[in-house]
Amino acid sequence: MDLSATPENKMKHYSSFAAALVLLALPLLLTSCSFSNLLGGKSTVDYNNAVVEKINAASSAIEKTATLYNDLIPNKVTEKDEVDTAQMIAASTSATDALQDTENLATLESRNTNQQSAVRPALETYRAAAQIYLDEYQKMLTYYAGPYKDDITQVKPIDDSLHTAYTTFIEANNDLVSALESFLTPAP
Repeated sequence: MDLSATPENKMKHYSSFAAALVLLALPLLLTSCSFSNLLGGKSTVDYNNAVVEKINAASSAIEKTATLYNDLIPNKVTEKDEVDTAQMIAASTSATDALQDTENLATLESRNTNQQSAVRPALETYRAAAQIYLDEYQKMLTYYAGPYKDDITQVKPIDDSLHTAYTTFIEANNDLVSALESFLTPAP
């Protein structure tokens, strides 16, 4: 008589098999799930990486708008100049979309509460400065898409406002970078 075929022994085998499956599945589960979700927030490195990924995309898109402005708007605008805003409009749309992609960073959680407390205000300032710059950029686009030749006296005020907003954005970007850097672990 085969004792392993009894109902009691079959249950033991099934229980052992089920336990083995759970033990095999656990590492897969842990690697497929983010540890941060299990532990209540991202690690310091993961938090920084998540912020940097989105911020780099937004900053690059905003920088492209500034580059196009500098490349496409003459240093001295006259009634004879033709300003094509199509590329600047496309860049502005991309920058606005990239900035919108940073919205969820305001609710991103770090297991390091000091990191979260330092980065969130810098992130809010960054986003506000970026929005102000993009608003000024939109005013510039509206001006050059319209009959700007009828009133070129607005060129300097628009240029000054745009440059001031961009400078403020760069300062906010640098402050955010500093806040993030303060939580990097130095390499051994």
